[in-house]
Order: sequence, then C-alpha cells, then structure tokens
Amino acid sequence: MLISMPIPPQTGDNRKTCNASRLDTASYRATNDANSSKGSVASSSVSRDFAPKADQLLINNRDFAERFEDSDLAVAPSMRLAVVACMDSRMDIFKILGLSNGEAHIVRNAGGVVTDDVIRSLCLSQRSLGTREIVLLHHTDCGLQRVDEDEFTAELEAEVGIKPRWSLEPFTDPFADTRQSMQRLQLTPFVDAQNVRGFVYDVADGRLHEVTQAQ
Repeated sequence: MLISMPIPPQTGDNRKTCNASRLDTASYRATNDANSSKGSVASSSVSRDFAPKADQLLINNRDFAERFEDSDLAVAPSMRLAVVACMDSRMDIFKILGLSNGEAHIVRNAGGVVTDDVIRSLCLSQRSLGTREIVLLHHTDCGLQRVDEDEFTAELEAEVGIKPRWSLEPFTDPFADTRQSMQRLQLTPFVDAQNVRGFVYDVADGRLHEVTQAQ
C-alpha cells in the first residue's frame, strides 16, 4: 500500500527573507517584480513557430553513442549523493556542482520543490541505492516566481474541464522556499535527513549561496 505523507502547505513564513544568506534577496525581488509585469509564463505565443526537435536529438545521440565511454558505471551513485533541483534549462547541474556521470542522483521538477514524488525518489535513492547526502538546489529568477496559481489553475480547469489535484508550488523567495523544502525533508519519516544542505544558484553569476535552517 502506498502511503502518502502530507506535506505542509506554503505559509507566510515562506515569504520571509533569509537573513542567513549572503545574497540580498531584495535585489532579486525587485527583478522579479519587473519580470512579473511581462505576463504569465504560459503563453499562446509559445506554440507558434514551433517545430519538434526529436529527429535532431536522435542525430545528436548517434554522435554521442560513437564516443560512449560510460558502460562500466555502477547503478549506485559513487558519491552517495542525491541532488534535488529545478528543471530550469539554464542550470546544468553537473557543471554547476562539478559532477561526473555516475556520481549522483539528480531529481528535477518545477522549482526544485520537495513534493511527495520527490520524497518517493529520495526514499528509493537511499534505501535501494545507498545515497546518504541530499543537496537542494533552487535558483534566482525562477519561473515559479512569476506564476499566479489561482489564475493558472482557473485557466487550466476552464480549458480541460478538470481542476488539477497537484499544486504548482509557486513562491516569491527562493531562499525561503529552499528552507521550506529542507523542513519537509526533516518532517517525513521516509527519508534520512541527517545530511541535508540547501543552496540557491544565482543565474546572473553562476554562484551558489547556502541557505540555513535559521530564520
């Protein structure tokens, strides 16, 4: 039987500035306010002038396969590390953290938020494949900072006739949201959270800024 661990919803605490961070959250908040005026991330213009790229990806893969050298990698990550990160296309997790194939599990979703499904992946990662450390990786200028969940959900329900059961998990402050994800890992019984650290990646300069549990 699958047991779903309830995850506390976002609260006003998630809107607080992270005093422990060395990056001034006020600066990116000003940027976020400016970006939000550009409108919703989802736009009908996205679908215009689009051509599928899967055929090109297959060509790329042929070139990759000709030079493939990782056939001897073990299933379990050698660094016993799991990274939870945002799906943002500007973030190359392996380059940002200096990782190589086979060293870590990379779990990605919109926002890098700890959800029930992330907990599912981390539980498997730890119990079946031996990881012992978790790194959470949010970033500045995240698309979720620009989304109004009520508007998004209403538009979606109007279009497809069904209201989604999942939450978009939007936020205004990536530092506070990283802290909330750290807290979620501490609360769930399914994950060993003894070695958890959280960071915010600055898309403007490539640097990581650590987030602590302190308010």
